[in-house]
Order: sequence, then structure tokens, then C-alpha cells
Amino acid sequence: MHVPEFSPVLHKEELFSVIETLEDNWVTEGKKTKALEAALAAYTGAKHVIMMPNGTLAIFAALKVLGIGPGDEVIVPDFTFFGTASAVILTGAKPVLVDVDEYDFNISVASAEMAITGRTRAIVPVHMYGQSCDMQAVRTLARRHGLFVVEDAAQGMGVTFGGHHVGTLGDIGCVSFFADKTMTTGEGGALFVNDDRLAEACIYFKNQGRRHRGSFVHEHVGYNFRITDLQAAIGVAQFDRLGDTISRKLALRDAYYTRLAECPGVGFARDNGFGDVVPFRVNILVDDPEGLAAHLKQRSIDTRRFFYPLHLQPSLSGDNCVVPHKPISSVRLFEKGLMLPSGLNLRDQEIEYVCAAIQAFQRERYEVRTGLAGRVLPM
Repeated sequence: MHVPEFSPVLHKEELFSVIETLEDNWVTEGKKTKALEAALAAYTGAKHVIMMPNGTLAIFAALKVLGIGPGDEVIVPDFTFFGTASAVILTGAKPVLVDVDEYDFNISVASAEMAITGRTRAIVPVHMYGQSCDMQAVRTLARRHGLFVVEDAAQGMGVTFGGHHVGTLGDIGCVSFFADKTMTTGEGGALFVNDDRLAEACIYFKNQGRRHRGSFVHEHVGYNFRITDLQAAIGVAQFDRLGDTISRKLALRDAYYTRLAECPGVGFARDNGFGDVVPFRVNILVDDPEGLAAHLKQRSIDTRRFFYPLHLQPSLSGDNCVVPHKPISSVRLFEKGLMLPSGLNLRDQEIEYVCAAIQAFQRERYEVRTGLAGRVLPM
């Protein structure tokens, strides 16, 4: 039995939607893109939704529109995907890497506040692994120091804070529709914006400095960050199943948690209680994730380690980033975290197979460490 770590699930509705687009003979941004933007706006409560090529470019665009550039500093959690930091660097600014809270993996607001200097212009809270940051604390901090808030909600579709969808609580929110996200367009992303002026600036920025295509008069300098209606066609079909997808993700998490609840040495992220959670993956914390991953790989079970701490990345140094205080929690999370197979089409027998393999490894390790070899451990 081979159990992949993740694989996207596409149905006939995606195929029909793409075929419809091809039959319309309009494959660049068009009515499918507008339909997807409208659906996302209604669902999230964002006043404006602007499609982007991917989540990293969404963050880059948001920062550029807010005027972030050389000489500026932007606070970024040390525990996140590399694209959060690289987007800052590519504006010419420096990411300031701060620690996270171990209980929910999200940015530590206390660590962020200690890192603020006269050059700090923005903070990028990341809603990690499908659970919201403490956006009340983030916004209070930002107001106190006059900072922009750019939400990295790449993993955040369906996630809320206090009844509000993540990505709608800062100045600009960024979401990803990569193949492993809760809904996908293959590659793709979006900006969530509530301010009309900022939304217009985002449109100019993504559309080569003009408000509408077809005109050769460019009022501003911008990029081509448009997507295609072929991508949007997939997204429309994916959006129509979003509720079912979220329910399935929660069911997968609960199935794993139930089976591993009594497994020695296995821990889970705590629910911080801020709002609705949509698991990006089913994650566990163990003392030896590398050993467990190798054990599972021998049984044809694919896993993935947690994000590698940004301050340890070989491409980040004092020349292009700032590390005011050595992050501790981000390192601990990497040293303990493992993502389990979490595909929507995972079968019950596959979950049983994965959990049995985890239990066997953990029980043997627990027996060796505690001198209980040969004894029957409680279930």
C-alpha cells in the first residue's frame, strides 16, 4: 500500500468548466476570473478580491502597493514558508525574523514588538497550518507603531478570527490557490482588500499600470500579474465544493487524532479558540520526526517535515534579513513536527495503516527510552 502525503482532488466539474472556457475562446482573464473573484468576495466578506499568479507574488504586490522598499524592515515570523520572506526581500526591504508561539505555531506578538525599530514599516502575520493568528493583538501592535498589516493567509481559506475571514483583517490579505491548498487553481492566489484606494492601486499594479486591458495608455508603472480563465475555471468548480472540502479536512484530522490520542510521545497543536480552523495538513509533534518519517517511508507512507526555520536558511543572512533575537520556538517546532498524509481521497484503511505504523514506532521508542522493553504498554 502506497500512501501519498498529499494529492489534489479534481472532479468532472473542473473538466467541464475548463472545456466551457475553451469553447468560449477566451482564455486570458475574463468572465471566469470575475466569477471567481465575486464568489470569493461574497464568501470572505472582502470588499475587493483581485486574482494573482500565486501567493508569493500576492505578498510582493501587497508590499509594493503599500510603498515598502529599500531601507524598510518588515516583521515576518521565523516559522513559515520561504516565500513570505523572499517576497519582502524582492521589494528591496529586509524581513525581520521573529519567533512564534509553540502552542499554535503562529507569530509571537511579544517577539514582534521587541523587534520594532525606526525602520519597521509593516508586519506580516502568517495564519499557520489553517489556524488564525491573534489578529486583535497584531492590529493593536500595528496601530501603536503605525505599521501596515499584510496578512499571509496562504493556507487560510475557510479560516476565521472572531467571525471574520482571515485576510480581511489587515490592510491587504494574501491567499494561495496552489495545488495543495484547500481549494486550488493549480498555481494562483488573490488579494483581499477593503479599501477602495488600495484596491485600485493593486489593479493598476497587476495590469501593467492601467485600469483596463485594451488601452495602450498606462497611467502608472506596473507588472503583468494576471492569471488565465483556464485557472479560474478550475477555481470556480473548486469553490463550489469548498464546504465539502472543509468538512472532509476536519474529518481527516479527527480520524487521526482519535487513533493517535493514546499513542506515547505524540502531540498536537492546540486550538487557540480564535475562530474556525481548517487543517492545512494533519500534523503531529514527536521527539524523532526524522526517524519516524524514515520508518513510515519504509512502509510506503509519504510524509513531510515542518517548515525549516527562516533564520537557518542558507540564502538568508545579515545582508538581506535581520534576526534581532534568536528564535527558539521555531527551531523546536521543526525539530518535532511531521505532516502526515492528508489527501481528501484518503481511505479509512489507509489512515488505519498509517496510524498503526506510527504507534509501532512510538511504542518501541517509548519502551527503549523508559526501560519498559518487553512490557505491555497501555493503549
